[in-house]
Amino acid sequence: MIEMDEAFFERVYAQVRCVPAGSVCTYGTIAELAGYPKASREVGLAMSRVQSAWNLPCHRIVNAKGTLAPTYAFGGQRVQRQLLEDEGVAFVDDETIDMARHRWPPCDEPGGPEQLALPLG
Repeated sequence: MIEMDEAFFERVYAQVRCVPAGSVCTYGTIAELAGYPKASREVGLAMSRVQSAWNLPCHRIVNAKGTLAPTYAFGGQRVQRQLLEDEGVAFVDDETIDMARHRWPPCDEPGGPEQLALPLG
């Protein structure tokens, strides 16, 4: 179990800020990029603590299957979907994002996701 201290939250939020418009990233990838492999559930908890005034693009963070967040997040799935569609994100069905097209960092990115991570500290 990881310690979800202020450093954890800061590192997670720093990575969330890196996800560009028109892209999505998984909770697990954010956890890895932040230096906490296997902490995807904790990243989900961190996303639930974000206040709207922080202007973090939390709507871009999705589960590994590319499905929208539970209905209690972001004002509901319809709101999250609209935010993503406004950025050009395509869906393969009502709840599933076209991950092959919009996943960030791209799996074929030279050097892998570690080169795209925001420097910490």
